[in-house]
Amino acid sequence: MRGPTLLAVLAACHRPPGGRYDVPVREAEVRYRPGEPSDEAERALVSSVPGGQWDVGLAASASELLSLSLDPAVALDPHAQSLALARAGFPAQARFTRFWNGGAYPSEVDAMLAADVALAAENHEKIDVALARRTWADGTTLWVIGWARHVASIDPIPRALAIDTPLALRVDHPKGGPLHLVLAPPMGPVEDLDMTSGVSRWIDRFHVPGPYRLEVLRTDGPVAEVVFLFTLWVDTPPEEPALLGESMTTVADPVAAESDLFERLEALRRARGLGPVQRFDAFLPVTREHSAYMASSGVVAHQIAGVTDGVAARIQGAFHPRPVLHEDVAAAASAASAASLVEDSPAHLQNLLCETCTHAVVGVALEPVLDRAPRLFVTWELVEFPNGPSQPVDHYNR
Repeated sequence: MRGPTLLAVLAACHRPPGGRYDVPVREAEVRYRPGEPSDEAERALVSSVPGGQWDVGLAASASELLSLSLDPAVALDPHAQSLALARAGFPAQARFTRFWNGGAYPSEVDAMLAADVALAAENHEKIDVALARRTWADGTTLWVIGWARHVASIDPIPRALAIDTPLALRVDHPKGGPLHLVLAPPMGPVEDLDMTSGVSRWIDRFHVPGPYRLEVLRTDGPVAEVVFLFTLWVDTPPEEPALLGESMTTVADPVAAESDLFERLEALRRARGLGPVQRFDAFLPVTREHSAYMASSGVVAHQIAGVTDGVAARIQGAFHPRPVLHEDVAAAASAASAASLVEDSPAHLQNLLCETCTHAVVGVALEPVLDRAPRLFVTWELVEFPNGPSQPVDHYNR
């Protein structure tokens, strides 16, 4: 990859504001669209990924993200990624990365896909892949590469619905068994509906115009696996993602990020008709500690093997009586991007919109790196106290 100097020199070479590159036509359905790569670079991506297969919808998403890029130095925004996938009708979670180089296929992507490829191979899954690129007159190239584990199969469904129209959703998971559909409407509470693999689930919940976010989960023990994640537009056109304009790279302030995220949480709950939550600063050191564990290990998880058993376990030994915790975790370049990541997932959004929770705390830590802009690692805890607010354990007079 080229260094910061090249990025600065070529910043003036990007297209004028408001311009768009050609983006493949999108069909008005949510489904997989297997296809064949059309050039050498696309074939190189597919052949370099064990189990890799080209997906036309994912390619449309990558093309849209490329068309939004005003500045190659600006990170891909999570909200823009989500909208690009939703507008293309790609039904699953996907990850994107960008490379800016002299025009050669970026072989560095193989290392970035390694963890997902290993997990897919372990579960006998395919990997959907796609790329888009723009080359300047001097040969420098901006690449956008996307990939997603192909966890299960889904019957095609409309991307847009008329209001009050029911929908039949059918998912086939190779392991079978029960599934959960978590549905986040434009307004009102998030709903958790039961599903069964291989059986159509009729959904009659589309009574308010706007975007509906749907997430299909499969629970295996304590871990919930995301099978599908997509958006349906009810009586409203798909939202246009914002252009990714120029920005300065700055190191975020974790304490300021905590305040911003708490205010955003309050605004989100007000918009959904929920009451406010109080800050519970007694848990702040524990949530900050968990975020620091994630930042130092580079792992976003509720528990990290060999590092920490998680916030709930730490609080259990230090406070009484026990609270009920609804926890979200994320890592991103900014507080706004971290919030977008969890709000984009109905299951995570459900935690933020906990109706019985009266208190909350947000702990943030900065990634300890020097070779690039550090990310923020965030832990949200929405808290309910069935037996009254927790108090620190008095270890001397127990």
